[in-house]
Amino acid sequence: MVHPAEAQAPSFPELLRFKRVQAGLTQRTLADLSTISPRTIRALESGRVNARMQTVRLLADALGLEGLARELFVGAGLGSGGPAPVGADPCLAVPRSVNALIGRDVEVRAMVGALESDHRRMISLSGLAGVGKSRVAAETAARLSSRRGWPVLWIGSGTAAPDGLGTSFGPLLRSLRLLVESGAQDVSAVCRLIGRHEVLVVLDGVADAREPVGVEELLAYCPGIRVISTSRAPWNVAGIQGTVLAPLTVPGPDWEAAGSLDVLAAVPSVRLLMDRLSEVRPGFVLGRADAGAAVRLCRTLDGLPAALEAAAAGCGVLSLHRLADMPAAQLLELPAATRPAGVPGTIGRPIRTGVERLNPGPRALLGELACFDKALTVCEAAEFLDRPLTRVVDGLGALTGGGFVRAAHEEAETRLHLPNLVRAVLA
Repeated sequence: MVHPAEAQAPSFPELLRFKRVQAGLTQRTLADLSTISPRTIRALESGRVNARMQTVRLLADALGLEGLARELFVGAGLGSGGPAPVGADPCLAVPRSVNALIGRDVEVRAMVGALESDHRRMISLSGLAGVGKSRVAAETAARLSSRRGWPVLWIGSGTAAPDGLGTSFGPLLRSLRLLVESGAQDVSAVCRLIGRHEVLVVLDGVADAREPVGVEELLAYCPGIRVISTSRAPWNVAGIQGTVLAPLTVPGPDWEAAGSLDVLAAVPSVRLLMDRLSEVRPGFVLGRADAGAAVRLCRTLDGLPAALEAAAAGCGVLSLHRLADMPAAQLLELPAATRPAGVPGTIGRPIRTGVERLNPGPRALLGELACFDKALTVCEAAEFLDRPLTRVVDGLGALTGGGFVRAAHEEAETRLHLPNLVRAVLA
């Protein structure tokens, strides 16, 4: 059996042809989108000519490539797309998704920059269920592994030790898993195994089940370790960067003023919905007749990626307009697009579970805030609820960290918004 890192990497002509077909484009259409002549694209796909830097970038733009996929495409086009070393191959340790990650390039680049520059050695990624924390962590880990050659030790989400890590990292991953999941491993032994090696550890959802053990010691005694954690609430570890992952941006109420469908299609939530919808209904193109329905659906679903993917899957039997007309409470009962085989699940189930797991104080505050239809400032919330400001601020920490309340920072005030799906769960 050929090891993944030893397999022959695809040539740029093969990669270009594959990406074009995957996007459903003809050579003529790709030429129109990229402003490159059809003759040049034919020559590139046949391998008769080599691509220039500007040509590769124009093709990547036209194909809508982002993140790691774009880096690999550009690298292949410039002749640096050969197989990566074993320790740097992201496919060995990072869970891969069949779908592209859309609308998260800013967040991923910020996380890569913070960890790569040693500005932060641990990032705690939190947010509402379905917002895509694991996907963003995976993309960040894959990009760092590709750029820096860091081995990725992924713990959580039911993942087992990947075979590709070999004898040097297999024992470390097993020891690390025992340490953070149950405390059954001596932290000093794990520190000795890591030593001064540079490794990236991803703790995916571990803190949702139990309090992880030994992470602070690992950061203190292993200068080459970097950590990304994903959880419903931020970790309380000194010195880490807490990042609340927000849902994708949705079109504003004045979206029609932009006039262009291209502008609307570039809004991240609309892009994700259209991309997943094209998988269910091949050839679907957003037209003026469907634009309003797409906007309403994205806004009702708050731009939550898991909810948008479930809605797109529902378009296999329902029209986009029918889905857009459904209230949030009905949309919550749509089957989740991704779940274990044979396990029933809806997009509302993990949100309900998150609300139920809140401590009594923040949960009561959330229920009271849901009684107000408009966005409130923190001072208005304290006044209307007749509570001391300090108590409201303390309760809001858990709610904003878990994505149940969004804090919109305006020039003079910070306003509190409750997502539609959270309101529907509380109702």
